[in-house]
Amino acid sequence: MGIFSRFKKKGNINLSKSDFKTESEDFEVLSVTVSGDFFEKFPQAKKKDNYTGKSTLVTNTTSLSLFGNKVDITYDPSEIELNENKFIEQINRNLNWIADNESGIKSGITKKLLPLKNENWLEENESELSESEFIKRIKLTSISFFGKGNSELIFSDGDLFWKHDIVADLNTKNKLTDINIRG
Repeated sequence: MGIFSRFKKKGNINLSKSDFKTESEDFEVLSVTVSGDFFEKFPQAKKKDNYTGKSTLVTNTTSLSLFGNKVDITYDPSEIELNENKFIEQINRNLNWIADNESGIKSGITKKLLPLKNENWLEENESELSESEFIKRIKLTSISFFGKGNSELIFSDGDLFWKHDIVADLNTKNKLTDINIRG
């Protein structure tokens, strides 16, 4: 084992379009209310008179092992701004970066959420958690990729926040932009 073996890259992910399974789900939107400033905040949204009706959600999904966990990888092909093969190449680059930066990602999540846990989410008679205890309990479960190359990492919380998901957003430059709990 060489002196720099601990810096060896972990990412060796090379997915292709055939690795993804296409799934579709029909649903009906019964009612949607759009606030007055919605179109100012999201100018790319198309204004419509009616947001109700039948629609189909299509996702492409695969699974792989990452951080020692089975992780579901998904994207919506209708959101892609590149051709699909180039988009999957971008997914591979991002996945390899994620695989090589587990400690930085988990450290960023811990920095944001450990104070929340210790100040507001302790059970009666539960001791404050250390950074290492917090990091050991969170597990990556899924990653969704979006049309512009940003992604959303979902972690199970190890019952830190009463089984809420931990959501960490990565921008196109692989910078954590938002970390929250949801559920």
